[in-house]
Amino acid sequence: MNHRDRIEDLEQRIYFAYQEGDYQQAKMLENEVKKLKGQKSLFDSREPYSIEGRIYPDE
Repeated sequence: MNHRDRIEDLEQRIYFAYQEGDYQQAKMLENEVKKLKGQKSLFDSREPYSIEGRIYPDE
């Protein structure tokens, strides 16, 4: 499982945790996603706001 697949798996688990009302589990998984995203390169071409190696965050 590569880095992106791991993040997608966690995001799906977050969705299901919220659907089940398990907010504590969802928050724990969100922190794990933040940790994983912090470990990867900031310039990921597959990210929605990463155009030509530049990141344009939502405001």
